[in-house]
Amino acid sequence: MLQQERHIMTFIPKEDFERLHHQNIIPTDMKINVEEFKSEIKNYDQYFSQWGDKFTDLARLGLPLVNKNGKLGNNPEPACWPLDRWNFVNLGYEDTDEGFTEFYKNIQENILSDKLELEINFTEPTKALDMKSLDPLNDIKEYMVRSCILKWDTRAHFKPHYDTWHPVRWLRLWGTTDPDSMYLRFRAEDDNTDGFCMWNETNQEHEIYKAEENIEAGRLYLMNTLKWHDAFAFNDNVHQFFIALNIDSYEHILHGTI
Repeated sequence: MLQQERHIMTFIPKEDFERLHHQNIIPTDMKINVEEFKSEIKNYDQYFSQWGDKFTDLARLGLPLVNKNGKLGNNPEPACWPLDRWNFVNLGYEDTDEGFTEFYKNIQENILSDKLELEINFTEPTKALDMKSLDPLNDIKEYMVRSCILKWDTRAHFKPHYDTWHPVRWLRLWGTTDPDSMYLRFRAEDDNTDGFCMWNETNQEHEIYKAEENIEAGRLYLMNTLKWHDAFAFNDNVHQFFIALNIDSYEHILHGTI
């Protein structure tokens, strides 16, 4: 099922990816005790850093669970940046709309030349992953690649985007401590769907995004990040679990969804 590309990258074939992602988010059998987590995470407040170098007026913070060197307090911390922005800046493109367009035109060539940092390049666990409240992750820790805890306050958000593309080389798990204080939304396939009218900067058009419902606090969900999505917090101190897995996790996740 898992195939080899140029002897350096493994990927999930499209049909297997679609078999696994039959809806936007799918609950797994992993659930974190939210109260225990909230008590423990206070010990790591000093290690949260701003999420990237843009939109710094928004309280969007990240704490690495798996990064490049296993250390906390890195400055900067690439695991807690949007990776497209990290690669764009570090490849030396001019910080303009035209420069960003050029970056995306060259992205496939850069991937094949190992110039880009990808989720799968982050493999070293930090001590934050040892929190007792994260024990439900024990069975997947061997598969974890770039993973973080996000901490958002009111108005913190991610704009419409997608995180992966075919051929897919990683999977995403997501969850939150407080589903009543944030939205996770996916672009609607039908423009007549009731939802939020959002401006997509990349596509330069308005689109309808529909919020996911019935999200359980602390539950981890398999998330289809091939689809356009965004997120928005409307209260303070909202934590999210932002976990990437290498594709060796495929069978485990396939049999661990509810």
